[in-house]
Parts: sequence; structure tokens; C-alpha cells
Amino acid sequence: MLDSGIIGIILEYLIVFIIMFIVNYFLYIRKKKRFNKNKVPVELYYLISMYKIDIKKINYKKFLWIYSFINTFIVSTIYIIVVYLVKGFIWQLLIGLVLLILLIIICYGLLGRYYQKKEGKENV
Repeated sequence: MLDSGIIGIILEYLIVFIIMFIVNYFLYIRKKKRFNKNKVPVELYYLISMYKIDIKKINYKKFLWIYSFINTFIVSTIYIIVVYLVKGFIWQLLIGLVLLILLIIICYGLLGRYYQKKEGKENV
């Protein structure tokens, strides 16, 4: 952990965000260049089932970048909140789990609504 001032927290958030995004890039984006029906991310299945998104209208490469960005945002945000605002290991786990569920629902809900809005206009 860096200096606990505001600038230190923001700098640590950016460092964690960049490191997590690089890890996501090498694990998910670089490997999955083409759409493979058998290796679709769980997040896409969530969007299809909850928001009735048509896979054929989604630009798969763009979706990989967006979902990697969202996952990185979620992990980085939870890390900073849990480390700096919550004391006690058990509380950190419980609050981290609740925040994880809430951020997944919120972020992918926004993405699903975005795709619903764009789906009617043109290929996303």
C-alpha cells in the first residue's frame, strides 16, 4: 500500500487497474480473437439471458475489450474500498463479496441496456 493520502490512493488505484488490465489482456483478449460458440465468456451469456441481446449484432472484439475493462474496474474498485475502508479480514471478505455482486449487476446492467439501445439501430 502506498501513502494513504488521496493522491496515494488514486495512484494505487491506477497501478492496480493497469496491472489487472494487462493480466486480463493476456488471459482473455489476446487468446480469443474470433468468436467461438463453445468458448464464450460467461458475461455474454448473462447479457443474452437477462437483456435478450442478439449475439450476431455484437462486435465480439469490441465486447472483449469492454468486458475486460469492466472486470478490471470491478476488481480495482473492490480492492481499494476493502483495503482502505474496512478493517478485519472477515469483514473485508464479506463486504468484498457483497460489493462484487452489486458491481457486477450494476456494470453489466448498464452494458446490457447499452446493447439493447444500440441493437435496434445497427450492428453494435
